[in-house]
Amino acid sequence: MQNQMNAAEQMGAELPLVGSATFFRLPQPGSRPNVFEGTELAMAMSFTPGLSYWYEINLYRKTDTGFAVAIRKFYVSEEFTDTVKSHCFETIDEAFNYIQNYDASEDLTVPGMEIEQGSPAEIASMALSLKAEVQTARAHYSGLVGELFAEMASGEVDLN
Repeated sequence: MQNQMNAAEQMGAELPLVGSATFFRLPQPGSRPNVFEGTELAMAMSFTPGLSYWYEINLYRKTDTGFAVAIRKFYVSEEFTDTVKSHCFETIDEAFNYIQNYDASEDLTVPGMEIEQGSPAEIASMALSLKAEVQTARAHYSGLVGELFAEMASGEVDLN
């Protein structure tokens, strides 16, 4: 598998102690990576046997000010490349909104389709299949978000 390594592994550092600040370097689509010192507040992973991919959500508190979120998508197959998207926010509410409103359907890969060569029935079948994939991806991700927020609401995560 071509899984993305976590930030500490990418930098060749030892894994930090729980609650200790460390440096993170998180890719950001279309821009320079987010580099900051901070601590990981929460992590949730959606690995499900039989599913071809899974998500990992990481929430960080930056040492200087603000928060960062990384959303990673891992694939079981080596045919696909794992992805990571990260963004920084000034407030925890902005970070929560990003996590909650993230659209997992944007991560889907759609195989090339020759519309001109397909019959109307084949095109309709492909559209229904894609619609089902979108619904599955969104449901899978939203379940993970629910678990993450439930963990944080339980008091196990110190957000102060």
